[in-house]
Amino acid sequence: MWLINCQSRHLEEFVKDVPPYAILSHTWDEKEVTFNDMSDPEKAEKNGAFEKIRVTCRKALEQDLKYAWIDTCCIDKSSSAELSEAINSMFAWYKKAAICFVWLSDFTSFPNETLAEIIASFDAREELEAQAEGFYKDPPELTGTEIDLRNSVRRNLQSRKWFSRGWTLQELIAPSKINFYDRNWNYFGSKLQLASVLSFITGVDTKVLKGGALDEVLVGRRMSWASNRTTTRVEDIAYCLLGIFDINMPLLYGEGKKAFTRLQEEIIRSSHDLSIFAWKADVSDTRRFRGLMANSPAEFKGCQRLVRPSFEWNNGGEYGLTSRGLRTDGLVRIGRGEASEAGSYFMSLGCVDERQKKLILAISLRQYGPGLFARRKPWPMTTVFDLNVYLAAKLTQAQYICCKDSPCLEDTVMNSRINAIQIKFSADIFDNESVTAFPQADWDLRNSILLSFQRPYYWGMWKVKVKDQSDGVSIVCVRSSGWLLYGIFASDKLPSALARDDLLPSHVEDILQRLPNRTSTECLGFVHTIKDMRIDLGETGVDIPATLLQIDSTETKRLRKSRSSVKLKRVQNFFKKTKSI
Repeated sequence: MWLINCQSRHLEEFVKDVPPYAILSHTWDEKEVTFNDMSDPEKAEKNGAFEKIRVTCRKALEQDLKYAWIDTCCIDKSSSAELSEAINSMFAWYKKAAICFVWLSDFTSFPNETLAEIIASFDAREELEAQAEGFYKDPPELTGTEIDLRNSVRRNLQSRKWFSRGWTLQELIAPSKINFYDRNWNYFGSKLQLASVLSFITGVDTKVLKGGALDEVLVGRRMSWASNRTTTRVEDIAYCLLGIFDINMPLLYGEGKKAFTRLQEEIIRSSHDLSIFAWKADVSDTRRFRGLMANSPAEFKGCQRLVRPSFEWNNGGEYGLTSRGLRTDGLVRIGRGEASEAGSYFMSLGCVDERQKKLILAISLRQYGPGLFARRKPWPMTTVFDLNVYLAAKLTQAQYICCKDSPCLEDTVMNSRINAIQIKFSADIFDNESVTAFPQADWDLRNSILLSFQRPYYWGMWKVKVKDQSDGVSIVCVRSSGWLLYGIFASDKLPSALARDDLLPSHVEDILQRLPNRTSTECLGFVHTIKDMRIDLGETGVDIPATLLQIDSTETKRLRKSRSSVKLKRVQNFFKKTKSI
């Protein structure tokens, strides 16, 4: 670590036993004093940017500190190894500093009286909100004076460059002691004094600014702090957040947006915090399906109020990154009945909006391959509360959710249902919650759809129980060479040859063709018949041809009565004819 000797203004290197030092946080100008410039003091002092180095050294000496660190001149950027070490260590260096000087080069401080009024107003409002939260009610509305003061802060302080740069976020959070200075190096407050004002401007929790633990704040909420910040290089929007998530990773300038994807992957590997998936796409993003990864911190703008729920619903399950996507058993199958949610699965994110603590957030998913899912409609957000927790059930097998976006993802998801087979039945006769299917990974159980995945040959078995009974019916269907064969069987009449789990589509086709009567069966007082028809599984103007297998169920008594009435009419007609003759 290179430090500036505040008396000689020369650089000195420390490998261990680093002495106490001050550190500067600022925004860069076009011509800064570099590491190489510091080797020639006379040349360096001729640079107009050297003034900030001179003042930083003077301020450090006033604090009885002999050394200072400034990012422009204390990193040898010609060495990629040193640059990587510095960026991965930056958060720790700011945290270990004895004091941090924040210099806002484009800000003229408020008059003392106005500043005191602003701080008092923000502190009082924060206390009111804390009291209201304790009593589960909304705080009083802002007064006219409070609104004027907030507008003044937005206009005069929040609009300064320092509050919009990516790198300065960690420089605000990491140091325990910060002094703020305006363009003329006039001191106008400490981090502790300005905590409520800084929280209003940046979104960073006041508790964190006062020294609270970062790891107690959800990942999605921390990401929201960077949602309005920018960096000169695309990769730096990820690299500037390393310390905030306690992540170390190699720097690959030139990788572009992949850097932010890598950051998310490292966070997933190091934490069990599903709020990293709580982002929302911008309204201009019209894609119906996305991967789990956000494109940038900007998509976390709506996560500023995320907190952990008072109870953990669904227990989250285990998850981890694989080559197929995010492997998890935390997916949820929603019980039938919510027509507006047809075709979807949901994964609970284990977080709530602090204003509505009972509504656990979840994301909607669509199956598009054997055990494969993509995020569906990434712009809205649903909640577990809305989906009826009590009718929800986990899928028993591991599922894989696509993590990264690709140009063909949307087509892949939509095409997975071309020539699929959907089964429709009466919820008055059959038990919705008893539906099972094989192979499970090939079925959209939520809607009883056997997905095609664009395969020419596939088969499946679907089972459901009659309400309040242990028996039910099974449907076996196979698509082969463009043909569709199917059959319906009572549980005790299912051919033993179809009970094996190693059958191929050709085997199933051969078995069904040998069965003369396979389109109807009798079970527990009902005769169930099955017929097929063409349907469209598309949405929003996209046509997706598929087949519907409709189960019609008729009570045996009614059927017998109907047959008896037919016989009676025939006898009556016979006697009428005899009489007329």
